[in-house]
Amino acid sequence: MAYSYIIEEVPPDDILSVKHDIRRAKLFLQKHSTKSGDSLYDHLIELLAKILAERPPNVVDIFEEYSRKLKEERFKIKTDYLRDLYIPLVQYDDAKKLIKLFQDVKQINKDEQERIEDEEQNDNKKKLPNLLDLLFYFEQTGVGLPRYEIVSLNLSIRKFASTMPLENIRFWGKILGKPKNYYILEAELQADELARRLEQEKHEVQSKREKEKVEVKTATKLTEEETKTQKKDMERIVKTTRSSRKDKKSEGKPLELIFPSLPVNPWTPLPKIPIERIGSGLNKKVYFVCNTPGVDEWIELPTVTPQQIVIARQIVRYCTGNLETPIHSFPPFSGTEQNYLRAQIARISATTHVSPIGFFTFSGEDENEETEEERKKIYTEDELLENMNYDPLPTKDLVDPSMSNWCHHSPYILKQGRTVWWNPKEENIVDVIFEEEEEEEEEEEDIRTDEVKMMEKEIGPPLLIPLSEDAIIDSVIPWTVRQSSYIQSDVAIALIRSNIWPGAFAFAVGRRFATMYIGWGQKYNSYNYSPSHVPLVQDQYKIGPEIMEICDPTVKEEEAYQLMRLPPTLPIDEDEILEEEETEEEEEEEEEEEVNNDKEDGE
Repeated sequence: MAYSYIIEEVPPDDILSVKHDIRRAKLFLQKHSTKSGDSLYDHLIELLAKILAERPPNVVDIFEEYSRKLKEERFKIKTDYLRDLYIPLVQYDDAKKLIKLFQDVKQINKDEQERIEDEEQNDNKKKLPNLLDLLFYFEQTGVGLPRYEIVSLNLSIRKFASTMPLENIRFWGKILGKPKNYYILEAELQADELARRLEQEKHEVQSKREKEKVEVKTATKLTEEETKTQKKDMERIVKTTRSSRKDKKSEGKPLELIFPSLPVNPWTPLPKIPIERIGSGLNKKVYFVCNTPGVDEWIELPTVTPQQIVIARQIVRYCTGNLETPIHSFPPFSGTEQNYLRAQIARISATTHVSPIGFFTFSGEDENEETEEERKKIYTEDELLENMNYDPLPTKDLVDPSMSNWCHHSPYILKQGRTVWWNPKEENIVDVIFEEEEEEEEEEEDIRTDEVKMMEKEIGPPLLIPLSEDAIIDSVIPWTVRQSSYIQSDVAIALIRSNIWPGAFAFAVGRRFATMYIGWGQKYNSYNYSPSHVPLVQDQYKIGPEIMEICDPTVKEEEAYQLMRLPPTLPIDEDEILEEEETEEEEEEEEEEEVNNDKEDGE
């Protein structure tokens, strides 16, 4: 709106000014009444508008009546004293929770703050993250979250950390979903809490094994009873059929009922790959999620299993924001959305958690005194130490396109779905063979163990391997690097982003670096996704003449079949034939003479 600062001067009384008189008259009409609070100017405007809208005849005669009705409508008393139902907005409820969050953070006891400060000085693991400082660096490179989310997220993490026995708390990232998103925290359990959970897990595994043993025993007993009843029924049927045909004379053998054998499933699944224990491998760290920081509570995600990792690699699915949403896919996924989310977090972390080379080192073992177990740790150890003698790399080296100055500090996930290869020879994980089982079942278990022994051992790439060793998949460069400013290169920040997992970022400047993920939680696919085909339906019985339908043979085919079944004939000798004929004639003559002699004796 433009304002005018031109002030008109008031003309003297001896000079006539129509414009000035009109302005004075209008101001007089706009004066408000001390009783009703209305002005004649507003009343005339409403009255004229009503008359022009209705256009009644003889307006002059009913002008006063229109004015009176208009005043009555304005001052009409409402007879309905019921109040409308007030429904508070969702934003209002969220605002109340955020206000309470601010109050809770302010009400932290001073003694508690001093204790936390002492622990932070003694142990850096319990230091709380400062998201305002962390996301400041990401904002310099064009990556980050809105300011209001950062503030509420920072306060929510501080309140949550004061109630849980956690350490190394870190903001992992944000996974987008429809209709809600997930904010994810990464942390490690304290030693006491970790020991308690390991003991609880041990008791659960023992009780589960005992239940499985009882179930297997009951199942074997039921199968044995079923087979016995089936044999008895078969014997009874055969006896009844034989007894019914005893009185009847029939050529050949009596008819017997021949039933096909029951179908047997030849497929035997490989043994279930065991899960990595809490505090090691993929389950070394725990993750907490919520939809709205400061409003919703943080929920801990369950541990991830190797089977879930393997199936998550074969399906593509976006999150919904509800942890209890079922997963309908092929191959079937064992679990709900919270298990799928946990599997995707493990896959993203294993690929995109990177750091400047030299920032981390292994625990200081001497190279000359390495044992085989220590060499294995190079490939599987996920506990790294910060290098106290780390010399920060300049920005120009960190933005080198060869990516030789960045390395992976998260263990690689093998095809088994684990970070450490499971050896079936050393681990006696094959199903327990009970003493009461039959010898045939023991032979089947031996076959299964032989199949497991044929599994090839897999070794992943070692930790702290440069990013330049990453493979190029489908002509896609794994990483892209840039710096925040090319004008002020002395204070510029180096940023790298993953092209395999879009949304994964990492920055480094001086001795500070961090990783964060903001995306849909899906891996890049250069081709359109095509789900796996459903396998063919297995045959119930083995295809054979016992169950196949065969056409009835014709008469000629039966004669040919009978001729084929006849015994082979010997070669014919003429002398033998003559001798046989002579012997037959002599036998006939002797019989005739005996008959004549019998007649003469009777006479």
